[in-house]
Amino acid sequence: MRVAAGFAYFAAVAYAAYSGDIVQYWVDQSAILVNGTVIGGLQSPPSGWFEAIVQGAVYLAATQSTGKSLAFQQLAVSHAAHNTLLWTFHGTRLYATVNSKLKAVLGPIGLNESSPDAAKATQIGREAARTVIVARADDDINYFVDYVQKPAAPGVYQATPGGQAVPDTPQAQFIRLFGGLGDVKRFPAPPPPNATTPEYEPFLNYVKAQETAYFWRESSPIGWNRLATAVIGNKLAIDVLVSAKFYAQLNYALANAAIASWDSKYFYNSWRPVTAIRYSAIWLASKRNVSDPNWTPLLTPTPNHQDYLSTHATFGAAAAANVPLSSNVTIDNVGVITRRITNMTAAAKENGDSRVFGGIHFQFASDVGTQIGDRVGRETVKVFDQRWNEF
Repeated sequence: MRVAAGFAYFAAVAYAAYSGDIVQYWVDQSAILVNGTVIGGLQSPPSGWFEAIVQGAVYLAATQSTGKSLAFQQLAVSHAAHNTLLWTFHGTRLYATVNSKLKAVLGPIGLNESSPDAAKATQIGREAARTVIVARADDDINYFVDYVQKPAAPGVYQATPGGQAVPDTPQAQFIRLFGGLGDVKRFPAPPPPNATTPEYEPFLNYVKAQETAYFWRESSPIGWNRLATAVIGNKLAIDVLVSAKFYAQLNYALANAAIASWDSKYFYNSWRPVTAIRYSAIWLASKRNVSDPNWTPLLTPTPNHQDYLSTHATFGAAAAANVPLSSNVTIDNVGVITRRITNMTAAAKENGDSRVFGGIHFQFASDVGTQIGDRVGRETVKVFDQRWNEF
């Protein structure tokens, strides 16, 4: 009798499965690792790049465990996420932290760790991670760029207050796009307005502050994954494959949008509002003196990279092209400011404008960033089913 009872117990545990959406679990754990500050512990392209790698491996593991039990699928994608996170965060430095995330979910998944199913699921997850890691090992994230600072002049990027002399991650402009989108030069931005022409002055006047800046302040990949989870809820908890596809497609779009933005940043090398407003000489076409050496934007510090394009705007528009919204959803930012999202396009527009209201981008950088992000997002959707495994 005791043997029979014991067998029944193990059978129940083996197929109990994690009760939530396992893909969302790993999206959340990734956010915890990257979100060292409210703005984000990684700069824009790397934060999108690493999440696309993780979710690409998760989706690959999901496709290779289709037809197995829910617990089997959950274990496979968990090992894929675990191993890619270790690689993207350079293994040993965060090994204990990443490992604890996997350990925390093994019990709820419930597969007997010594069973053949657990061994096979683990193998699938690890091999999926290895496949993506090998594919992305030489994608120029570590490319050396000898950035040369140009002399100060109207419109030319200069280091932001407190920032390093060299702008952040100049190599990100060379990262390969995800999901078969090809050359980043397919998504060029037009030139920004010339700083010394009359059309530029209204953009300078529009740099202002309001609560919108605070709501959208957090790292975009984290914020838009969080919004996506609010939209999807727990509807895909028992469909690992569909959930994995959704988050892989979303995070491919986010990564691609960041890379496209960085390509324009380093091509145009445009100054930030704080540099323009603190500039000592008269440079506006109207000859109006706007110099204010003590001016500080609402959002500080100003990111230490170029204004045009706004990567925050490209992120938002790319995400909006990937997240369906069939009903309104309420989301808050760290419990401080709440937004009722009724339209994803409008949300993407407000997201981009928030950086203008915070004083760290010009409006044209947001507007064109939104346009480029939308193009990148839609193109990612268009080719995803055929080319998602072009990691």
